[in-house]
Amino acid sequence: MITEQQIKELAHSIWEQEGHPHGKDMEHYFRARKILEDMEAPRVIELPSPLPEAELKPSPASPELTAPPPSIKLAPPAPRKRRSNKKK
Repeated sequence: MITEQQIKELAHSIWEQEGHPHGKDMEHYFRARKILEDMEAPRVIELPSPLPEAELKPSPASPELTAPPPSIKLAPPAPRKRRSNKKK
C-alpha cells in the first residue's frame, strides 16, 4: 500500500530534479502517485497464443532430401580396424 509520505517524498524529488519550479506542486504530487501506483500494480505478461495443431506436426520429408540423387554414387564405407585385446 502506498503511503502519503512516499508520495510526498517522490513528489519532492521530482520537484528538485526539475529545478524547484514554482506552482507545480499538484502536478508533481499526482505524477509521483501515478509512478508509485504503477510500480505497485501486478505485472501481467501476455504470452503468444499456442500454434494450431496442424503447425505442430512435422511435415513428411520430401524424397529429394532423404536420398542422394541417382547420379551420385556413394563410396562403400571404409573397413574398420579391429582392436586387439592384448595388453602391452
